[in-house]
Amino acid sequence: MPSERSLALTRATSYSTLLTTAAAGEAQRGMVHSVFKAAANIVFPGGLSLSLNACCSPRMPNGIELSTAPGTFPFTVLRPGLPVLFGAQRVVIEAAPCSLDLSHCTPWDPYIARPERLDRDIVRKNREWMTSFLSSNSSSVRHHQAWSMQLYSLFADALQESTRHTSLENEIEVLSMAHSLCGRGAGLTPAGDDILAGWMAANWLLYGPLPRLLEAYQDIIDVARQQTHLLSQCWLSYVAEGHVAQPIQVLLEAITSNNETKLTTATQAVLAMGATSGHDLLQGILLGLKGF
Repeated sequence: MPSERSLALTRATSYSTLLTTAAAGEAQRGMVHSVFKAAANIVFPGGLSLSLNACCSPRMPNGIELSTAPGTFPFTVLRPGLPVLFGAQRVVIEAAPCSLDLSHCTPWDPYIARPERLDRDIVRKNREWMTSFLSSNSSSVRHHQAWSMQLYSLFADALQESTRHTSLENEIEVLSMAHSLCGRGAGLTPAGDDILAGWMAANWLLYGPLPRLLEAYQDIIDVARQQTHLLSQCWLSYVAEGHVAQPIQVLLEAITSNNETKLTTATQAVLAMGATSGHDLLQGILLGLKGF
């Protein structure tokens, strides 16, 4: 059991603005879905999912940031299946026991901020730098297993023409590609899902809510509901609406600026996300930038 001191020191410090309504609303009952050293995922009926994150971990679009470090309470006592109450400005996991007050949290907005004008030359230069960095990074090389490269090649081939013409609002055909990628690959979020998420995030940065892209995103979400697990469905749905984890948000901002130091730091932060997700997200982002 956790000590009284660990209970007292555990606080919720911030949460995504996407959780504001649910956090203030009537309490709803869910359960712990999965637990890791620095995060726990909680699911609720109706499709809502909640991510509890240790301090200094990536802020998620459905996330609540805690004051505690990875590998400490409450992550050490949470187990899949534990019941959870969320609402009325609290998260309560009685079996832990863990009760988090959300009323003093600082909100953060996971929406992708687009500059009024994009400098095409800067974006292209930064894409070339990221491509070179990723190919030379040792962790990326280790991750280039056969299945990952096959997914990447499939995605690149399928989108070669559509990404080239997105700004002209031509129809973007993604269904066959989504069927081939969704749910495929290793990781908590499969590699194919991460590549799709990166591609959508990059296109939100470049084009915003372009109608043809929104239709393509919805096609991806429809396929995801059939082929991948609940957490991936949730995160893909957030990206489809322009909401991403904070490291991705920071990277997208860096891609629009002429600051290699900022770009390097942001790229490394995304690459560090999960065992495999960061690499695959970057591949998807690079593909999204390719047609700009």
